[in-house]
Order: sequence, then structure tokens, then C-alpha cells
Amino acid sequence: MALTLIPVNLNDPVEYEELRQQRITCGWDNTVQILSLWQEKQAQGLKSLFWVTELLPDSKSPFPIRAGHISLDAYASPIDYDLANANKTNLTIQTFFILPEYRSRGLGSRAIKLIEGMARSAPYGSSECKYITLNCMSKKYYFDETMGPYVRRFMPICNQQWYEKLGYVAWKEEPRYEHTIIEENEERRDVVYDAVFMRKRLER
Repeated sequence: MALTLIPVNLNDPVEYEELRQQRITCGWDNTVQILSLWQEKQAQGLKSLFWVTELLPDSKSPFPIRAGHISLDAYASPIDYDLANANKTNLTIQTFFILPEYRSRGLGSRAIKLIEGMARSAPYGSSECKYITLNCMSKKYYFDETMGPYVRRFMPICNQQWYEKLGYVAWKEEPRYEHTIIEENEERRDVVYDAVFMRKRLER
């Protein structure tokens, strides 16, 4: 079925709460402070946040389901001009999540393709946009003999490999993701995973 991207209205209490619940399921970026920041960035024209919607063929409802969300942003947090900037020569996919029950349907790759198509035209993008960028956990952890079994429990697929298949290329790595590991003996250990920064040059 056709997939569409519909702008999220974070000023609508119903949509705000639905997005918050999706972020809770996602596991991060779900605090009031984060969502308030997103509202500010939306108002400034720097964050374009969309519902990933699809009308299911076996659904009794005539309305499409909100299977997840994705953003195309003209800012990066923390600030990184190579990831995104306000003049929109680089834009970043900073917020992207598909609910578990709707995965394995190709929604993610189709959503990426649609967002790429928006990057070179107003109001979400610019004709001057050269790159779409993103960052995710480095694949070295996914295949590491020690860390791999643990990482694969909360990350069923290797995100870096998935983006590589869509044409995204890595250009740097740096520490980014804070996480707490709970050992088998219930001891807690704080770690910081490296993020890989990836980009795709847009065709003119």
C-alpha cells in the first residue's frame, strides 16, 4: 500500500501524546524537555517531523495507521555543521522510528526515500542541499565477539549496514551514545558507544 509522510503537529495534545508514547517505545528522546525542544525547532523551521503512515489492506478503518515517525532537520544536537545547518546545505535525519509491529514491511526504506525527495525543495529542504546525513551506532559493536551478543539483543539489525544498503557512506566515528549495561550479576556498568556518521550526496 502507499506510504505517506504527514507533518506532526506537536501543538496538538493528541499528536503530542502519541509521539511521546512512540518515543517511550523507542527508548530514548522521550522527556518533556526533549519534546519541548522539538516544538521550538519546529516553530523556527529547523525541524520537519512527519508521521510515517500507511493504510493497511486488512484494516477495517478507512484511516492510515501511524506506524512511526521521521524527521528532516536543519540543525544537529550537539551542533555539527557537517551534519546539518540552518541554510540547509546539509540536512540530517535525526529522529526516525518504526513501531516494532510494523517492521519487516519495507516502511523504513520507503520513508527514507520519501524524505530524500523532500530535501531539495521548500519548505522542508532547499535547492542548495548537497547531503542528507545521519548517525547510528558503529557496526563494530554489532560484530564484536564480546559486545555483539549483548548489542544484538536490543538492536535486532545492524543499522549501519542497513543504511549502507540505501547508499549512505560513513565518514567519521566519535563517542556519542551513553548506555548502562546490566551485567548477569545485576551490576551496572556505564558505557559510551561510538557513533558512525553517514551521508548521501543528493543527485542534482
